[in-house]
Amino acid sequence: MKFSSLFASAILILSNAAAAAKTVEYSWTLKPRRASAKDPSLSVDCNLDRLMLLVNDQFPGPVIKADVGDKVIVNIINQSPTASISLHFHGLHMLGQPYKDGTATVTQCASGPLQSQTYEFIVLDQGTHYWHGHTSMERGDGFQGPIIISNPDNDDEKQLRTQYDDEAVVFLQDWYHLDGEMRRTGLDSNPFIWIGNAQTFLINGGGVYAPCLGDDTDGLSCADNCSLDNYIKSIEVEAGKTYRLRIISGTELIGVNFAIYGHKMTVVEVEGTIVQPYEVENLDIMPAQRYSVLITANQEPGNYWATTSVRYRNSAPTGYLNIKYKGAQAANLTLDRDMPVHPAWDVTEPTIELENNLLTKSPNSYDDYDILSADADSIRRIIVVGTQNMDQELDLLRWAANNVTMTMSKTPLVTQAYDAVTSKGQKSWPDTIIPGTVVVPEVPPNPFNYTEPVQDSVGIFNGDRGFSYIPLTENEVVEVVLQNARALNGVAEMHSWHLHGHPFYVVGYGFGTFDEASDPKSYNLINPVRRDTVAVLPLGWTAIRFKANNPGAWSFHCTQPAHAVMGMGFTFITSPDQLESPPDAARSCVETSLTPQAQDDDSFSAAAILAAGNALLLSFFVMAVS
Repeated sequence: MKFSSLFASAILILSNAAAAAKTVEYSWTLKPRRASAKDPSLSVDCNLDRLMLLVNDQFPGPVIKADVGDKVIVNIINQSPTASISLHFHGLHMLGQPYKDGTATVTQCASGPLQSQTYEFIVLDQGTHYWHGHTSMERGDGFQGPIIISNPDNDDEKQLRTQYDDEAVVFLQDWYHLDGEMRRTGLDSNPFIWIGNAQTFLINGGGVYAPCLGDDTDGLSCADNCSLDNYIKSIEVEAGKTYRLRIISGTELIGVNFAIYGHKMTVVEVEGTIVQPYEVENLDIMPAQRYSVLITANQEPGNYWATTSVRYRNSAPTGYLNIKYKGAQAANLTLDRDMPVHPAWDVTEPTIELENNLLTKSPNSYDDYDILSADADSIRRIIVVGTQNMDQELDLLRWAANNVTMTMSKTPLVTQAYDAVTSKGQKSWPDTIIPGTVVVPEVPPNPFNYTEPVQDSVGIFNGDRGFSYIPLTENEVVEVVLQNARALNGVAEMHSWHLHGHPFYVVGYGFGTFDEASDPKSYNLINPVRRDTVAVLPLGWTAIRFKANNPGAWSFHCTQPAHAVMGMGFTFITSPDQLESPPDAARSCVETSLTPQAQDDDSFSAAAILAAGNALLLSFFVMAVS
């Protein structure tokens, strides 16, 4: 079965909504921007002179809104003279659309400086998601924003919509005063320069760099209008009404705990999955995760702080958001108001309690529900241990998955896999040899006690590096156990992992070294949460299960960019023999110098030369598969 027929099958599922499907189009311009003393309006935290990458001068970036079944078109002009970019739609699994995922070096070539690019795809995944750059560390420069996908035909969502009056986005981000490329340079240097803690925490693009509020700002670059009132964002609510807050973690390094003083929250959605309602006083959310919570404005009209505190690192700035009741007496914001209570940074119980109560509301409504009852002998279990090592050849500190450090290919892996599997004389998939790549072992090649220092057993120079992948066959059931280990400095960190191209069920988790004989007995195989981003706690393990039903090349990596660019991840390549030939745009950086030829399909325009100021913008398109 070729990939076009798989996509057709997905569209048939949406036949009931076909008549209402529409085209939603966005036109974006990405620009490098910098706030200044003369114009501080672009500053997000009172600090000036920080280089940012903004879409349409918005921070966070524009919201993508659509319904399941809609066609979404995003036209983006890259006016940066130095940055190459790609655009990933985090949480949209692109079933049947393997060249639309927006992952540079995996599913496409990056769009170079002073170029434009068009993404066009059919939306198949409801829920709270977000888009962001996926080339290096540029999403931390402001290159990210929300995605909200509704499904009017989903019974659980229709019922949920009757339970609230309005909704709002709560977008979280840790904010560094060094831009992404500066931080990346430090990670790729010897001596190694760690990115450290962020200077500010932003909620909905607002925060305050604490030193700028002090009496002595000599030597600092602070805006003259620095105050809580000018820089902290507000969400207005009306007494007696219930609101859906779509909380999106666009953080770069830290997990946080979010709470609202005087207001409980009820978790109702996790990354597109409607879950059994679960009431919380506060909510743990790790990098790239998303939740919907319901809150009721049931307090006396006034201003109430919503705040964040750091989880699993010992320090970080606090984030602030003002919940403002309509009609409340005007008052200046002050940090002397009552604050929410958060757990200590290193206490795991709140996270575990949350995970225990994230239960899919209607698990049998999903096509892949059968994998929870799959025979044990039919499940392909892959155990992935993330370790830190020294690259002996490059003399750089790196991360590895099963002793293989992920590096970026100059040619997208999906095109390499397709070319290899369709070449004459090659072995059939999954035994096809993809030149220049490294196959990741399915179990750690050097097992050890993962609560102990890695250098005491495996050593600091363990591993290989390269364009790393694990081959999968279409429709096989895959279980991945993510095993945490200590970094070389002895510290056990939290890692947040994201799978492109598939949702998965979080079937189990625990602490210590995963035991294949006993630990699966504790799995939830009835109604586990179905999501796409999962945390692995310090010295812990997490087990996920998914069906490899989406041929293509799909990245699987730590969502903390500092860890990902240091090599923590790899790619699942599923049945590339089932793909249609890659479009020209997928090969543009190699074969056509970033100026692809026109497609025969008349529904897409050819590459064009566009004027943007005095810059020449070369346009290239991620084409649909006909």
